[in-house]
Amino acid sequence: MTMDRPAVFGVAFGVAIGVVYIALQRWDMRQKSSAAQPRGMIALIPGAVGRLMFVVVALGLVFRFTDADKYWLTGSLFVSYGVLFLWQLKRMFFSKK
Repeated sequence: MTMDRPAVFGVAFGVAIGVVYIALQRWDMRQKSSAAQPRGMIALIPGAVGRLMFVVVALGLVFRFTDADKYWLTGSLFVSYGVLFLWQLKRMFFSKK
C-alpha cells in the first residue's frame, strides 16, 4: 500500500506539530521547576494558552496552504503527542529518584 501525497504531508506535518508542542511543554515545565514554585494554577495559564495557540495557528496554516489530508494530519498529531506525553509521564512518575 502506498500513501498519496496529501497523506504523506498530513503525517509529516502532524508529527512535526506534535513534536514541537511537546518540546515547548517540556521546556516550559523545566523552566517552571527550576524557578520558584508558581503561585497556583494562574501562573501556568500563559504557557498553556501560548502552546494551544501555536497548535491552532499551525493547523490553520497547514489546512489553508497545503493539500495535507486532514485525517492523517490530526491522527498523526494525536499519536505523536500522545506517545511523547505518555513517555514524559512515565519519566516523571516512575523514575528512580
